[in-house]
Amino acid sequence: MTSLARRNLHARISVFFFFLFAGSAVTMWAVNIPEVENRLNLSHSQLGALLVFIGLGALTSMQFMGRIIDRMGSRYATTLGGVLTGLAMILPGLAQNAVWLAAGLFVLGAGMGAGDVAMNAHAVEVERAYGRPIFSAFHAFWSFGGVFGSAVGGAAIALKIPMLVSMSGYGLIFLALSLYAGSKLLPPELAHREVHAKLSKDESRELRKAQDLANRKFLPTVWLLGAMAGAGAFLEGTGVDWSSLFQVKVFGVSSASGALAVMVFSAAMALFRLVADRVVAARGRLVIIRFGPLLSAFGVAWALFSPTPEIALIGWFFAGLGISAVVPQIFAISAVVGEESHSGRNMAKVVGLCYAGVLGGPAIIGLLTAVMPLHVALGFGIILGVGIAIGSLRLSKVIRA
Repeated sequence: MTSLARRNLHARISVFFFFLFAGSAVTMWAVNIPEVENRLNLSHSQLGALLVFIGLGALTSMQFMGRIIDRMGSRYATTLGGVLTGLAMILPGLAQNAVWLAAGLFVLGAGMGAGDVAMNAHAVEVERAYGRPIFSAFHAFWSFGGVFGSAVGGAAIALKIPMLVSMSGYGLIFLALSLYAGSKLLPPELAHREVHAKLSKDESRELRKAQDLANRKFLPTVWLLGAMAGAGAFLEGTGVDWSSLFQVKVFGVSSASGALAVMVFSAAMALFRLVADRVVAARGRLVIIRFGPLLSAFGVAWALFSPTPEIALIGWFFAGLGISAVVPQIFAISAVVGEESHSGRNMAKVVGLCYAGVLGGPAIIGLLTAVMPLHVALGFGIILGVGIAIGSLRLSKVIRA
């Protein structure tokens, strides 16, 4: 193996690590939510309001991280995101009231959001170094990380390890490994930064203005990608957040049986993400972005019109299979649309709108259920799936993927 091949392999393994632990950090926190609710004596509505601060922190940090990526490179930004997330995992366990919990969750969300943008940006660089599609596999490790984090967190709860100890210990391990893995990432490719270094302040300022102006014509495409990513995240949330409740409320199964829908949906997502890169290599990213949402919409419709809970599980499987690789491909495209000097900021916009879909999805479904039955409200996911497919027709006219 040549030194270049070895460097690329080390970088690929390191990015796998960041995706794995980013996914695990989310579920490591999630399994401790009931303990926080009880410890701080919060109502469901209060807890729901506080959880919004994770999203607010993420959306805020993403915009700063996009500029950091463009100025300093995704290697530094990815390491920084891992370190921030590791440190922030300590904070929820320290909170003694709702105000401090809100602050801690904002910082935790900021770390997660920063890391999300940065590691996706670096994943694009690693894929470029390999010269073939490998992007979806990284997101598969995020899914596996979610399983790992919930298992570790659940084991800690079963062993009656205090949340502060388990979250802090996990966060510090995350921090230490982020520093090590960060040293194995690819060196920054910042040709535009080298150009600025050779110019005077006035010339550099004028060049940045010209780059800003040149990137503006790509912003409609960037916003379209963001809207599609948000819709894709909404569809993912339809399966993860609502499939179990649908099985319980519509078919009257037990909560344990209802959880099978989430397991089937999530397993389908993780499994297809492992093989999606082969489809991308053979047919391109737009094939997945166009036909994946249609398959997912078909799966949701199948589940909603199923006569039995067992048949509905088949629909949830197709729904997870179809949507699994859509958002990763949109992220990958967003990194190469527009001016190279703005790639980090463009991706940050897309990932930010994706998070808006993650945050807004449950609220929208919740509002719809106030005026219509659950199975009718979930039909909104079908509309979004078709909308993503239509949006891909516009993309095919302005990009090649």
